[in-house]
Amino acid sequence: MTCPNAITSTFVRDFRQWTQKYVDYMHYTVPLKTETSDGFQFPSEFVGQYGVYEAVKHIYSKNAGLSNLLKEESLMVSQRYFATDLEKGIQNLRQQFREAHGISETAQVIFYAPGNEVNEAEFGVENVRKGIKEFLLKYSAPTSLSPKAAPMDNFVTIISLHAGSDGEKYIRDYMRENEWTGKVIFVSNVDEQHYDAMCASDMGIIYDGQMASSAVACHLPTMNMIKMRMHHQWYHDLFNRWWSDMNIVANNNISPELIGGEAWFGKIADSLAAIYINPNARYERIEKWDAHLHEAMSYKAIDRSEVSTRDIILADGHAYNEYKDPFHVAATAMWRDI
Repeated sequence: MTCPNAITSTFVRDFRQWTQKYVDYMHYTVPLKTETSDGFQFPSEFVGQYGVYEAVKHIYSKNAGLSNLLKEESLMVSQRYFATDLEKGIQNLRQQFREAHGISETAQVIFYAPGNEVNEAEFGVENVRKGIKEFLLKYSAPTSLSPKAAPMDNFVTIISLHAGSDGEKYIRDYMRENEWTGKVIFVSNVDEQHYDAMCASDMGIIYDGQMASSAVACHLPTMNMIKMRMHHQWYHDLFNRWWSDMNIVANNNISPELIGGEAWFGKIADSLAAIYINPNARYERIEKWDAHLHEAMSYKAIDRSEVSTRDIILADGHAYNEYKDPFHVAATAMWRDI
């Protein structure tokens, strides 16, 4: 008798029958599940992007008008006003974070998450540092050619590090030896500071992962950096059009992907500038993600023994969908197997 084994992967669509000799059950994070050529579907369950779920949960919990949408192991999402509800909560968190850190409402804030691993942080930090420097020299006074350029003090970089990780140690060592242009604020995952910081920011640079998914929920326009050699990228693109999970969910390059050599400082500076000079950039991203954000979470079917109407109708008279906590989904499946 073999021990039950359940693992999590991005996809489940390519797993064959013989894989069950080693893995009994799969939790997958991107909602793409297809049969193999012989009609077999691997035993599995969609858990979704925990980065999205945790960010939405945080925004709900920090706002009195939204906290009623939280349940013990799930949360409610308005079918019509999800983006609006989130934006109200995000604006409250934005104001609170900026006041706490002495950042004016007119300041431009760049959020940077270099990754938790040394290879991730090492891949991007030097080009990000140079890219932000080039961006600031072009668009802030006194170095900008524009007579209307805001002063350098009007720009802030927030660097988000995972407490205790190898990536944090690498970045702190790097910062001691290299000068960073402009004001810098450090945050971490402790007390979920990184979610508040994303809500307070205007543009982001994130090493691809669940932080990139959280940024979508926090309505933060980002570019995703991915360390990948050209032959790996070619082989990946043979099967999938995008690398970032959220772009795969949307089947669109909504959050630009800077893969391998694309992640150089000139491209980073130009990408920041494209967001900065377009006052509607943030709202354009919100509009594009509005139809897809809920798809990154695990839908909970309506219990017809409790709900007789077509949809779940709450006290405000609006229809809602319920989405499950991904960790609870995975833990429940594993508990059944014990």
